[in-house]
Amino acid sequence: MRGTPRWSGEAAMRPFLDLPFDLRLIVYDLILADHQFVLQSKQPSNAHFRLLYTCRQVYYEAADTFRTYVSLRNEFQVERFHHYIFSSPETALSVRCADVANDGRIVETLRTGHAAPASQLYRILAKLTSLEKLRVFDVRRYHPFTMNVPQLRYHLDFEGAMYPTGIHNDGATLPHLTSYWLYLDPSTRVAPFDRLPSDRVRSLRLSGDCHLIPNASFPALRHLTIRSVTSNSFDRIRFNSVFAGSQLESFTHAQGHRLGFEIRNGHLESLLDGPGRCLRKLVLLGSSRLSTSVIASCLRSLPMLEYFALSLVTVNELREDFILALGPSLRTLKLQVTHAWYAVALFDEERIICNSLEERVLSSKSPLDTIYVSFHSYLMTEDGREERWKRIAHAQHLTLNIGPWEDNEET
Repeated sequence: MRGTPRWSGEAAMRPFLDLPFDLRLIVYDLILADHQFVLQSKQPSNAHFRLLYTCRQVYYEAADTFRTYVSLRNEFQVERFHHYIFSSPETALSVRCADVANDGRIVETLRTGHAAPASQLYRILAKLTSLEKLRVFDVRRYHPFTMNVPQLRYHLDFEGAMYPTGIHNDGATLPHLTSYWLYLDPSTRVAPFDRLPSDRVRSLRLSGDCHLIPNASFPALRHLTIRSVTSNSFDRIRFNSVFAGSQLESFTHAQGHRLGFEIRNGHLESLLDGPGRCLRKLVLLGSSRLSTSVIASCLRSLPMLEYFALSLVTVNELREDFILALGPSLRTLKLQVTHAWYAVALFDEERIICNSLEERVLSSKSPLDTIYVSFHSYLMTEDGREERWKRIAHAQHLTLNIGPWEDNEET
């Protein structure tokens, strides 16, 4: 985000600049959206700004779009950006989406009792008055440095380090976020909405050692993702109580860690009994505690479901053929069946699932247009099943992908 542009490739950009202006604006939006994609919880950089310095025309066309997003990955970047918005306050007003690395530490002076965040991140967030979407990561490099002296002590306060109370905060009020996503390590303790208001949040992603506060309400929530949540408080969660006022359109769960929260039958039933009764997208990854009867019941109770992704880890049962419960509104199906390392593969039951897929999903009357499947290789080679499915999909103009897909599912 340098002050004076230095153009590097105006001639090379000429074919792109010959496109209609409206198309170029769409391209800028797509570039930014692609840049913001999070892969394996790795925080994006600010590399999207480099495009602004290739050509004067691109700078003036794309600057407003690109400056709606900023990523601060360490204290070095925090300090530089704070200096930049101090000299150019209008830049802070244009930021609507921010990715930040939160140190989470509060430094307290024992002699005076004064406490303040170790990082200067809170000063920047106070100036981002137009902020709508916030994604928070752990700090990987360049932690804030303070003198380690006997008069100082640290304590952790995840949201308090971003939005402290009781100290000068540049007169800012707390933002009413529409999107709040946490990409945290399993050991990072966090109490979402301990400081931030939750009433306007439409999209929420939870991770880490997460403890929801009891009085949080989510009347606007439409999209919920839970991945690598290691807090045992989620074992007792009732979705129809905690998210009572929500009307979810999508729900995603992935255990993500060996100590992560595992969704069970009671959890799924409480979801569908309350906020998830009108789901259009349901993603369940690494599920080993769900029975096939509950999965089938779930599918029957979701008449508007359009996207269903299930990665099922079998232990001792695969009794019910839940393929028969798929509804007519479904357009995308992703299914992966494996078995736990300590369990025996249920080939006979899995074969029934395969046969139902071929008869019901790959038929000419099926409403689906995208299918991802991954079964044991023994079953896919049996009687030429894999090659037969590919021929059927080609004839029916279906998008068919055979093989593991879970790692590429966006969570």
